[in-house]
Amino acid sequence: MGTHALGAFIRLGRFRLLLSGFIPFTAGALLAFLLGARFTPAQFFLGYAAMAAAHLSVHYSNDYFDADADRFVETTAISGGSGVLATNPDLKPAAFWAAVVLMAVSILAGYAFVVIYAYPAVFLAFAVGGNLLGWFYTAPPLRLAYRNLGEVTNMITFGLLMPGAGYFVAMGRLDAAFFAFSLPLFLYGLVFIVSVEIPDREGDIAGGKRTLIVRRGRVYGFSLIALAAALATATLLLFAVTGVFAPVDFRPVALFSCIPLGIALWGFLNRSPDRAPALRYATANILGYFIFQGLVAVYFALAAAATR
Repeated sequence: MGTHALGAFIRLGRFRLLLSGFIPFTAGALLAFLLGARFTPAQFFLGYAAMAAAHLSVHYSNDYFDADADRFVETTAISGGSGVLATNPDLKPAAFWAAVVLMAVSILAGYAFVVIYAYPAVFLAFAVGGNLLGWFYTAPPLRLAYRNLGEVTNMITFGLLMPGAGYFVAMGRLDAAFFAFSLPLFLYGLVFIVSVEIPDREGDIAGGKRTLIVRRGRVYGFSLIALAAALATATLLLFAVTGVFAPVDFRPVALFSCIPLGIALWGFLNRSPDRAPALRYATANILGYFIFQGLVAVYFALAAAATR
């Protein structure tokens, strides 16, 4: 593989997007720590390696199985895949095998984690489940993104699998506290995926994808994003007022949630069925999502450092 091909192969992996999984994984682990769990950095990173390999596998498999549909999509900063296979179709076999190898690495890392730390084998469900959801998101015969199930898949991934794996790595189990924490994360997962779908509507129609935006349109998408963000903020405010996560103070988390909520309401007030103006607000939603997730992780990290 030449230098140009290697560079294209690396771009195909979209490594920067691993942050969308690393941040909720880290937040889940830190929340568990604040609630009494204890874990080592090696334990954290081996657990994350299982999920990171699965996440990276999705990038390669999605571009491989979406290659035909992506011919109709204009790549943006938040959507449309990497665009690499459209100009480098000779890399398709490499993309396929990269996805397969990374899936194997993910499952092996999960197995190693269970053996080394004597954890319940159920931890493997995170690695296996993440790989299966990622693979069949676009791969036949399920092709979840083409069968009205893409949004649910992303909500499970970013609301349960990634933060749940982090929490499990630290705590050794999933409990009521985690499932309560996952509720707003499910909603933010919906904000994320609907925002990603908004710019691609015309291309997805041409490519045969049955996304929510294809079925209901961009105006509906912005309305749903605003509703999901509002419900997420309301849930976090409830956590803050009731002190259900004591000794963890959720008031800062609720405050941070005003950022994606404000952006979502801005997009709702300026909602448009046209691609060009809609792209601006969809991109802002993704930025707001990452800012919120990052602030929560930093806040949990500072709170954890203060307890040492």
